[in-house]
Amino acid sequence: MSLRGQFLLSIILALGLSLSVLGVVALGHARASVDNEMGKALEAGDRIVDNALLSLPREGEDAYLARLVHSFDDNRHVRVALIEGTHVRTASHVATPDPVPGWYQRLLEIPVRERIDTAARLNGRILRVSTDAHNEIGEAWVQFRDGAAILGLFSLLVLGLLHLAVARSIAGPIARLGAGFEALGGGDYAAHVATRGPREIAALADGFNRMISRLKVLEDANRRLTGQMLAIQEEERAELARDLHDEMGPFLFAMRLDAEAIESEARKAGQGEIAARAQALGETVSRIQSHVRDILKQLRPDGLAEIGLKTAIANLSIFWQRHHGRIAIALEVGAEDFGTEIDAVIYRLVQEGLTNAARHGGARHVMIRINTAQGIIQVTVEDDGVGLSAMGSGGLGLKGMRERLAALGGSLNLAARAGGGTLLSAEIPRVREPVA
Repeated sequence: MSLRGQFLLSIILALGLSLSVLGVVALGHARASVDNEMGKALEAGDRIVDNALLSLPREGEDAYLARLVHSFDDNRHVRVALIEGTHVRTASHVATPDPVPGWYQRLLEIPVRERIDTAARLNGRILRVSTDAHNEIGEAWVQFRDGAAILGLFSLLVLGLLHLAVARSIAGPIARLGAGFEALGGGDYAAHVATRGPREIAALADGFNRMISRLKVLEDANRRLTGQMLAIQEEERAELARDLHDEMGPFLFAMRLDAEAIESEARKAGQGEIAARAQALGETVSRIQSHVRDILKQLRPDGLAEIGLKTAIANLSIFWQRHHGRIAIALEVGAEDFGTEIDAVIYRLVQEGLTNAARHGGARHVMIRINTAQGIIQVTVEDDGVGLSAMGSGGLGLKGMRERLAALGGSLNLAARAGGGTLLSAEIPRVREPVA
């Protein structure tokens, strides 16, 4: 549940509890009031009956008593009955009460009270005065209903005002902070938020802006260091390639010449077995030389700056097709080059994609696309191999590619290809942002 929902729910629960307690108290006061009013009405009615009996005439007492009883007709609180033996000769009727819900009637209903008045001239008859609380309960119900309606409207008004206040002062700024954090999670270090709203929220927004500024500085420094590290790696690759070429090349060449010389001398001397062994040795040296040349091409692409990215990738594709004859590679390169640094990263990315497709994915078809759209260089290597389930999420090679791309402000994504296989994609800004 959202913070606003929790806040409003707590207010609703507090108001509900308060109204419930207030209702219980009001019901208690109403019951006490009904009981007190019935007691007073009974005393007043009994006093009237007593006074009337003092003036009871000697003749026509039946008519007098009937008038006395019916003088209480439409009384709201008491009724009077003339009883002879067990038979009620006449009785008054109370006023019609207002309709009251059954539950309220049961909560406020009190026991009926009554008083019996007798006189010698009544000849054994009695006058019974009893209470009837229905009208008083009806009055209490009207007051309770109106009070509950007023409190309910007041509570709804308070909730509405609180809802608007929370929406304006809390929900909006928190939503902006949430959007800022989401943008930060996506790598946008310029996503500052406005420092508006309540003081606490404004302090949070200000702290977020300071944090994101600091993170941007750290990210720029990290990107710069990564770029320097990658440059050092390229220098080490170039140095290693030079060492292999300058040191091992002459030794291998000399070994092949010696093997050819031994083979030639052995054939002249009629030593066929020695000649065959020397020939095999020469062929082995030739294969080592070929393998070293392949290593040199991977360590340092031949003339990438001179021949251009498109030609270098075409040569790389030919190299893989020659060593893995079952794989077919298609190229779709929309530009010749993007600059020395970016070209080197793209070349390494394609090289890593081909390595994963051929060695790990067992692919038979690979599609390489390099194009630009709205200032973004898009590179994809798509294959029909075994897919991510067998390849995993990538090893050190892909981790290194992510570092290279991050140094250029780019990103790398490895996903399953529709229909099977793997899709390796990268995006690189055409123009790098300056690093502070």
